[in-house]
Amino acid sequence: MMNVFLKAVWFCCLSRASFFSAVAELDTSALEEALSEQPVLVDRLTKSNFVSSEESQALALLAEQAIRRGIDYASLSLGWNHPTSRIEYREATHKSITCSASRLRQQRSKSALTRTVQAILEGQEKAQDAIAELFLQEIGAKGQNIAPTWAAIVAALENELLLPLRALNEGQQSMSRTFNGQPVPRQPIAEAVRSLTTHVVQGTFKNWRYTNPVGQRQLQGLLEWQKEAWKESTSMTHGKLRTHEDEPDELGLFWATKIGGPSHGFDIEGQCLLPLLCNARHKVILVTDPAWPHNPAGRAHFRLLWTATTGQPILWLETVNKDFRANVDTRAWAHVVLTHAVAKAVNMGVTLWVPNNFEGLLSSVSAGQGEVRRMQDRLVLRPSNGVVEASDYLSHKHDWPQMNEETTDTLLRTAFIPATLQHDEI
Repeated sequence: MMNVFLKAVWFCCLSRASFFSAVAELDTSALEEALSEQPVLVDRLTKSNFVSSEESQALALLAEQAIRRGIDYASLSLGWNHPTSRIEYREATHKSITCSASRLRQQRSKSALTRTVQAILEGQEKAQDAIAELFLQEIGAKGQNIAPTWAAIVAALENELLLPLRALNEGQQSMSRTFNGQPVPRQPIAEAVRSLTTHVVQGTFKNWRYTNPVGQRQLQGLLEWQKEAWKESTSMTHGKLRTHEDEPDELGLFWATKIGGPSHGFDIEGQCLLPLLCNARHKVILVTDPAWPHNPAGRAHFRLLWTATTGQPILWLETVNKDFRANVDTRAWAHVVLTHAVAKAVNMGVTLWVPNNFEGLLSSVSAGQGEVRRMQDRLVLRPSNGVVEASDYLSHKHDWPQMNEETTDTLLRTAFIPATLQHDEI
């Protein structure tokens, strides 16, 4: 018999197709701990005609994330005292989870879950409506006049988004200053968090990222086929390794910056995560390694930006980070990430800029596909839909308010120019 932690890890690694066909034991095992004071409820739940297997699974995940792993961001705020890797949340032994404030929050969540289950079993509320309402309450979004869809709530729970969404909704006071102490306007932060929360629970998160007016402006100048190529969640296999721009729903972006550091995680400098979540120009290339089956083990920021001199689009790749807990061999990672980025550049017909220490490897990876040489220019940063921009490579400021268009200092990078791209277009 798997212990609760191993069940939770296995539970969260299932594909969507297999997730809700998991054995019924998982329905009760997660809920038994949450409803330990009233075990009869679990028995009634498994036998009830009011609750489907899918709804039971959703309740189990909600119990796991809100009660066993729950962190009270409303009282603890955001900061560097929270976990720095995804598996630490699943282990549920970090001091942010075990401290008295979070234990009190977990108890309140436990009481709320008990009331919800009772209301469902007594036929007072429909299961899906009650679970969705409880999810909104747990992430701090109750009363925001959001109309969630059931499929989106399931997807959010499947992707372990309860704590990320709670941190962003309840920790906004901590997001009102940059890492270096520069003020960040509170109202735009609140609006950005409300928008992304709404679109997550309505199942339109990815579409919103690319179709909101600010996002459309960031991509303006690309041909339609180039926009579609950029939006595609490209995935490539390289032997045992896989590189991917998250998954098609892009909900993994909430956890991407918990992979290595310095962390721009949802509960550590949370404002720094908003550009990735909200901007059409911003993605990540993730590395999934079977030696670390819990979550993607590697991450590199990946942006679409514009040169100031010629107004041409470029793909901007940053360094590859490793999950702090992943004990894996990273020697092939730079090669596979560059292979992925070069393929994307060729597919889109745009130049790729990478860190200069990748020059030799880039020449090897891209042999026969184009030219590699140093290029320098200032880059145009069109307004951020996430209020701020955050990068140690685009600016020395780390993160800064970026609601207006601006240009970077002159940057010198190693560039790959696809053979299909004419020199007079660069």
